[in-house]
Formats: sequence, structure tokens, C-alpha cells
Amino acid sequence: MRTIDLTGKRAIVVGGATGIGRASAWALAEAGAEVVTLSRRDEPPAFEGSSEVAARISHRALDISRTADVPRVFGELEAMGAVDIAVLSAAVIEAAPVDACEDDLWRRHMDVNVDGIFACTRASVRHMLARGTGKVVVIGSVSGMVGNAGFSAYCASKGLWVNLVRQMALDCAPRGVNVNAVLPGFTSTELADLYDEQAKATIAAAVPVRRWAAPAEIADAVLFLSSPMADYVHGVNLPVDGGYLAAGPI
Repeated sequence: MRTIDLTGKRAIVVGGATGIGRASAWALAEAGAEVVTLSRRDEPPAFEGSSEVAARISHRALDISRTADVPRVFGELEAMGAVDIAVLSAAVIEAAPVDACEDDLWRRHMDVNVDGIFACTRASVRHMLARGTGKVVVIGSVSGMVGNAGFSAYCASKGLWVNLVRQMALDCAPRGVNVNAVLPGFTSTELADLYDEQAKATIAAAVPVRRWAAPAEIADAVLFLSSPMADYVHGVNLPVDGGYLAAGPI
């Protein structure tokens, strides 16, 4: 059986302090990669597990909504050694139907989910294209494919990435860089607290597998798309959603 071995690879995980980003950072390090997590938090993420794996993960603070800081930080990381993998997982999500979506809420979503992630993606791609190799994995959402009542700004920000990932793949595939996305379904992260217990149960009952995802299950897809096993995979928006999109929206 083939296994994923990323020994000798360097990865950046934006939004790596919590949730899916933290699980992805661990999965990449467990496969042998040296990982740098980036988040607004000064303190490094906490991990439970092998100290040998944890030692391969370092942390740096970066508020990606301050897009002018992104090229500098990514340049400094690249100067320390080539970055082979970039996982873009940071996101803002706040509930507001369209009639209640005020300008500040809309702007917060665009600053992080669109402008910040784009700045990080562009910085990663520029370095990778210069070397002719690299893997970019954007963490999107099933809410970019179908509506999610009450989350107008979030759905808009995630919907943009579905097509942008395809477009970037057309730019980057001929030059040796893979750009793909993982679209998580409902996942048990800190963001799940947006829903009360009754809503969580209703959602779980409507998902074909009858439960929410664990962050590690999303990270497995990130690991695959970051690995040589995905060398021929370009421009894919991969749902990891327990069959949610197959069943239709709730």
C-alpha cells in the first residue's frame, strides 16, 4: 500500500491555530512535513499527540486582513527554505440574512475570506511558480456551492473561491503548481457553536451519514491534495461533507 510521506517538505497553514487548519497542520507534520501555522493569535496552537510530530510545527502571528503584511511574511518564510505546500484555512463566519447584513459584517468577511486568503494564495503561488512546483489547497465550504440560510456574507465569500480555484488551476497547472480546494460540510470545530443543540441535531439528521465531520476527516483530504498522490489533480473543489451536496441542501 502506498503511504503519504512528506519528509523534506515545508508547509504553511494559514488559520492553523484552530479547527480544520490545526488538524491539517497536524496531519501534514505527522506525514513528515515541517509546518508553520499562521494566525492572528500570538500563542502557538496546542496539540495533543506525539512530541516528535509537534516539534515539526512552529507558529507565527499574521493578521491576513492586513494584506500589506502578507508578502513580507511569506517572503521571510520562503527565505528560510522553499515552501512546498500552502493550506489556506482562515475564515470569518457570522450569521446574518441579506436584509440584516450590514456593511461592517460584509467587510469583515471580505477582508479575511476573500482579500486575505487571496493575498496568501497569490504570495504562495508566486514563489511556487518561480520554482515550477508546489501544492495550494484552499479550504472552501459546501456553502460556496449551495445556499445556507442566514449566512449571506459567508456564502458569498466561499462561492467566489469555487470558481477562482478553477481559474487559478488553468494559470498554474501548465507551470507545475497544483491548485485545489476542499469543501467541508458541517464540521465539529469552534465555529459549530454558531448553532444551538437542536439545530446541530437537525443538521446531523439531514446529512446522509447522520453526523457532523471531525476536523481530522477534513484534514485527510487536505493531506491527499498536498501529496504526490494528487500530482494529476488540478482545479478540483472536493466536497468532504458526508453526502450533504448529494442529498441537496437542508
